[in-house]
Amino acid sequence: YAPQYGGYCAYGISVGKFFDGDPMAWKMVDGKVYVNLNQDIAKTWSEDIPGHIAKADRNWPDLSA
Repeated sequence: YAPQYGGYCAYGISVGKFFDGDPMAWKMVDGKVYVNLNQDIAKTWSEDIPGHIAKADRNWPDLSA
């Protein structure tokens, strides 16, 4: 599986920023892999996974351009 958002931190993308992804801080959601900056950020991201994914999906086209 390839991580979403080019392997950048899913939480970072949800707030419009590029943070490196830590391959040890990941979660599989609906058959997709999401990585986060670290375990602390992964906990924050886990508090509202659907909301953060929705925000990241909206941000990603502009950020990846």
